[in-house]
Amino acid sequence: MLGKEWSALLKLIQDVSAVFSIVINTFLIALILTKSPKHLGAYKWLMIYISVFEIFYSILDVFLVPQHYSHGPTFLVIVGLKDKLFGPPGLLILNSCYWGCFGASMAMFAVHFVYRWLVVTKHPLIETFYGWKICIWFSVPMWYGLTWICTGYILSAPNEHTSRFIKDNIKEIFELKIDAYVYLGPFLYERADNGTVNVHIVPFIGLAIISGTIISSVTIVLVFGILCYQKISCLVAITVGSGKLIKLQRQLFFALVIQTLVPFLLMHIPAAIMFAFVFLDIDLGVYSAVVSMTIAIYPAVDPIPTLVIVKNYRKAIISYLSLECVRKSPVPATIPKMNTGL
Repeated sequence: MLGKEWSALLKLIQDVSAVFSIVINTFLIALILTKSPKHLGAYKWLMIYISVFEIFYSILDVFLVPQHYSHGPTFLVIVGLKDKLFGPPGLLILNSCYWGCFGASMAMFAVHFVYRWLVVTKHPLIETFYGWKICIWFSVPMWYGLTWICTGYILSAPNEHTSRFIKDNIKEIFELKIDAYVYLGPFLYERADNGTVNVHIVPFIGLAIISGTIISSVTIVLVFGILCYQKISCLVAITVGSGKLIKLQRQLFFALVIQTLVPFLLMHIPAAIMFAFVFLDIDLGVYSAVVSMTIAIYPAVDPIPTLVIVKNYRKAIISYLSLECVRKSPVPATIPKMNTGL
């Protein structure tokens, strides 16, 4: 499949996913505000926070139509200039914001797991999730996102070496000249004619920073996820009086686990595979677009576990669907009584 055909398929997937993401996340926000259990507490604001983020991510994705592209020891996020409201400087900033969304998504789930552990252990720090202090927790994903924005915009910015290395390849595959798109991405090293390898230090620094944020986020999710599971299992074994509360905590925990697996499967694992191929100097070419497609699908799929697993939301959906079926079902005609004269 040629690059232009990949681009057309990617655009279709991005458009459909964006519409579905906006609809389903808006619906989830409405359910959170109107159908949430009484014991949900501050967690509903965390769920709304992530739904609003995913709506923004979808809008940015469908506006930019970013395409991931791997060529030798470099990987890029390419944004075409055609039919865009902004020029190259503005699109570079928005492209870096797209990088930031990728980074923020990881920290978001890390904060969720910390909150779940604080709730089930009744730790005093749970008070920091109430009142104005919750803004401190909301700022954590923003700091992760800002780190990725700076890494993309500053440490992976377009330069003469990268442009010279990629321009002929992109022109051949996508039929795009160098002045028809903007890109962000590290060019890790290049081989000279005499066989020596020239390592570019700045992109490696950026890659090290990104790797650090990924490792820290994954570590927090794993550690607090295991601790939370152990604590909930212990409570289930010894608790009798507050069964409904424990059942709710289990529902929210398993919804969070599945919801966290979605970005790992659709975003982080595909991106990690692409990074590995870049290090090995293996050219993925247009097949790197698979990463763009899975990232586009992520905001549309991510809310589904919460809608299905949390009982209150599931019951509300079933009730709504049942009501719609009753409304649409034809009303049987009334059979007139016959006058028999008796």
